Amino acid sequence: MNIETDVLIETYQTLKQYIPSKDRQEASDTLMSYLVDVLSDEQLGEFKTTDSYTKRSYEEYAGDSASDDFDDEFEE
Repeated sequence: MNIETDVLIETYQTLKQYIPSKDRQEASDTLMSYLVDVLSDEQLGEFKTTDSYTKRSYEEYAGDSASDDFDDEFEE
């Protein structure tokens, strides 16, 4: 992992403690919707392993676009 990803994960884990459990998936989804535009694929891959919320968010936001890119290669 690189230091930026480490800091992001630590920050997320710290702030998550202050978010009620029922709101954590929504918070993770909101964060991921931003991160998919600013992090590399490698960094997103590292961040998604943080917890079940980030994994689900990654699959929703980045997973769809990754599989779309894969499908596009075979359509050409």
